[in-house]
Amino acid sequence: MADNIQTTNGSDEKNGKVSLEVLAKMTGFPVEVIKDEIFRGEASDQISLESLRTAMLSYIDSTMLINDQK
Repeated sequence: MADNIQTTNGSDEKNGKVSLEVLAKMTGFPVEVIKDEIFRGEASDQISLESLRTAMLSYIDSTMLINDQK
């Protein structure tokens, strides 16, 4: 498991949390862009991996649907 992911029980990645600052550094996107675009302004500084997965899938789906309608 990555060193920058904190888990609540030490072994279950679904219960892990990642900070938006670390995510921003890993992806190269500013924290505010991640909050506004991926989480639509509703993210805290620490997010669960499950919430991240859900938000990313939603963002990808909405982006692909917008591009398909052109």
